[in-house]
Amino acid sequence: MPSAKTEAVDKPTIWRRPRRPGFLQQLNVRIVMAISSVALVGLLVSGLALNQILPGYFLEQAGSRADTAAIATALLLQKTAGEAAVSQPQLLTIRELRETQLLQPVADTAAISLAQGTVEFFNTDGSLAARAEPDDAAAAAMRKQGLRPDPDVPPARVIQPILMPDGSPSVVVTIKISNPYTSRTTTLERVRGTLLFTGLIALLASLVVGVPAASRLTTPLARLRRASGRLAHGQLDERAPRSEIVEIDDLAQQFNLMADRLQDSLRLLEADRDRLREFVADVSHELRTPIAALRTFIELQRDDKIDEPMRREFQDRSSEQISRLEWMSTNLLDLSRIDAGIFPLDMRHGDLRDPIRSVVEAHAELAEQRGVSLGSRVPASPVMARFDRERIVQLLTNLVGNGLKFTPRGGDVLVDLTDTPEGAILQVRDSGPGIPPAELPQVFERFFRGTNVGEARASGSGLGLAIARSIVEMHDGQIEVASTAGEGATFTVHLPHDAQRQ
Repeated sequence: MPSAKTEAVDKPTIWRRPRRPGFLQQLNVRIVMAISSVALVGLLVSGLALNQILPGYFLEQAGSRADTAAIATALLLQKTAGEAAVSQPQLLTIRELRETQLLQPVADTAAISLAQGTVEFFNTDGSLAARAEPDDAAAAAMRKQGLRPDPDVPPARVIQPILMPDGSPSVVVTIKISNPYTSRTTTLERVRGTLLFTGLIALLASLVVGVPAASRLTTPLARLRRASGRLAHGQLDERAPRSEIVEIDDLAQQFNLMADRLQDSLRLLEADRDRLREFVADVSHELRTPIAALRTFIELQRDDKIDEPMRREFQDRSSEQISRLEWMSTNLLDLSRIDAGIFPLDMRHGDLRDPIRSVVEAHAELAEQRGVSLGSRVPASPVMARFDRERIVQLLTNLVGNGLKFTPRGGDVLVDLTDTPEGAILQVRDSGPGIPPAELPQVFERFFRGTNVGEARASGSGLGLAIARSIVEMHDGQIEVASTAGEGATFTVHLPHDAQRQ
């Protein structure tokens, strides 16, 4: 049993330099006497790690294959529908023929050769259009290869439009792949069997070799094992106690350090998970409006009673919604690349006046159309800094475009550049309606659009200022906003002369 002094310091402590052990205290001497016991512990830890990692990894791989199969099925459907549009266009326009003579054959083929699982086609109203599974012969062949239906694999879905010969969509079909045949269960059984057999061999060896020395190692190793088991079962506050054996004590401290880092990592993962859920919910909400509008316009255009001018108006409105979706998808791609840390930066020393002039000139025509005065005020001498010119142009484009959108006719937007010893200061001022004080902390959040912006609110994606903030942070800078309701808003960007990002 450990002494009272040892028990009093069970809590994790700061890493210290190991004591110099005596010969009999050295772990390598004890390993020679109990090599099999240590080997068994290693196998148990390996088995625990494999049981925790492999199932999720295999399930992820199976899900990726299902997604690929869904895309391949969509391509097969697109090709088959394209051929039918030329030779048998009635297959695309008559629902019963489309389901029985187009969708069902494609589903039968995909279930055997592409998905190797259940393939279902759904109409836009949610009704089942076609369904197919591998036939008995295909199922028997796959079972001989060690493949089994895997209901744990998340279903994969793809939305595929069927186009008429003139390129217009006839119908939109949702493709669902589920219960694919995989080797996940068979592989896991083989791995567990191998680990069980190896563990039994190690156990027999430990009984022959490790019994004489096991008593000296049992107590501290058992404590460390219990701590690791509790940690593996989710008790993240569990820590390994101190030991009188120097090497095991050092191992316990390293284990505690690992547990601390694991706990911190899990907290970060939970925070990222919550942000991801919010992001997915926001994206779904924002995409619903243009998609619903496009569906409405398309359905209205199918009505033979509408005249040509109204049809062109519907087409123009559909084009606007498609442009909005394209703009939103581009912004979402930029945000995802920023979050993933793969947003490219071409950092070079240059004059900050150059991107300001380019952006002002590029928006001059738009400002004139809106009746807004757009200008810039920059120093007479160069303002040198290390920056990515393309990203700074994107930053200014978002801020200037934002100001022009919200500034009423007769107002003005001004881009101001100031050089200071600490860095450059960029300001974009407008004379728009301003931002209510309660909304100022949220203006840089994704998908946030203020309530005091009139008709301009419906035309934005709510992503421009979020991207602007990310670009500034990538340049080791800061961005802030100041506004008074009815007196416009001022966005201020602080950029260091020499950003450290590569």
